[in-house]
Amino acid sequence: MKRNYQKIVFPAIVFAAFLFFAFQTVQAFGIVAFHADFFKKKGTVVIDAGHGGEDGGAVGVNGVMEKDINLAIALNLQKYLQENNFEVIMIRDGDYAVGDQSLGSISERKRSDTKNRLRTVEEMGKCILISIHQNYFTEGKYDGAQVFYSPNDTESSSLAEAIRQNITSSLQPENKRENKAAEKNIYLLYHTTVPAVLVECGFLSNPAEAERLCDEKYQKDMAAAIYNGLIDYLSAKTDKTPSETSSVA
Repeated sequence: MKRNYQKIVFPAIVFAAFLFFAFQTVQAFGIVAFHADFFKKKGTVVIDAGHGGEDGGAVGVNGVMEKDINLAIALNLQKYLQENNFEVIMIRDGDYAVGDQSLGSISERKRSDTKNRLRTVEEMGKCILISIHQNYFTEGKYDGAQVFYSPNDTESSSLAEAIRQNITSSLQPENKRENKAAEKNIYLLYHTTVPAVLVECGFLSNPAEAERLCDEKYQKDMAAAIYNGLIDYLSAKTDKTPSETSSVA
């Protein structure tokens, strides 16, 4: 009986000692991989790939449809977020509308689609909304991304600026466009109450930019810039202390 007891107790002591020294090593080197929070979801991001289905959005000078570029960038953004432990809700992950397709007119179906996108965001509760679109103008000389933000949440403008800075620094260094608060014509941002932005990634009316937006690598780079902007925004929120946020007399 004594021998069996020793067989049980001695390995237990060795294992306990191993755990103790492992914990000391983790603390000494600042390793946080074993912290319980490491495995928690970092937050919920709703990605809205604009248009879809019968609603193709703008048509580029090269014939590309906006809905396809929106979806390609959105899917890349989804991948980056999920790889980094975010919960991602895709308003659409394929070429389809999200409204009631049984309605009789295109305008009714479009209104239903827009309201269903807003409903999806509202049902998520605490989340961040990133809507992906492309721009178009009658003249082909204009180019560059522009970010719109919801006027209903003060954090939206900070998120927009973080995304703008990442897009310009990594992809569009000559882009001087300023962020704008969404007005009534951007229904989703105008009515949502969570931190929300709409990224117009470029102009499909500009021949050179339309070609870039069709390039798979550029689509991935655009998604990466949006993702990095989100991370910068979240990091700035986490790092703030009372002394850093107080006014200087």
